[in-house]
Amino acid sequence: MNIKVVRCCFAGHSDLFGKSEEVTKRIEAVAEELILNYGVNEFWVGSYGSFDGCSGCVIRELKQKYPDVSLELVIPYLKKGLIEYKKLYEGKFDNILIADIPENKPRKFHITSCNEYMVDNSDYVICYIEHTWGGAYNTYKYAKRKKKQIFNVAEKPIE
Repeated sequence: MNIKVVRCCFAGHSDLFGKSEEVTKRIEAVAEELILNYGVNEFWVGSYGSFDGCSGCVIRELKQKYPDVSLELVIPYLKKGLIEYKKLYEGKFDNILIADIPENKPRKFHITSCNEYMVDNSDYVICYIEHTWGGAYNTYKYAKRKKKQIFNVAEKPIE
């Protein structure tokens, strides 16, 4: 029996500006709602900043309550640190994926492309967007264009 994958990814500003505790609580509330009411069983997270770190921690905690939920790290390219600390990463994530990015894409665009890859392959997006500039905001706009259901956990969302 194949279980349908219902996926959510995360996108947010790299700095939470001292609000990590409040943001973590909001991530947990939304993620648990998605698990219980929307059937989300897979979460994709990046590794670029406080929001990604908080999101990963929340899902690891929720996995204790919902063991069928998986947490996958999505990266734009293989990094030296990932190889050096392979066991550490394997202990934190159910799987590590390298985003499918065309080889001819300049490396400086790989993080943006990785974010778009996560959005394209997700049903829902949990984000932390408080201002209208930067890569996280661009990912938010991309998710809106792709008509994804977005949950902004910022204290003062932009919309």
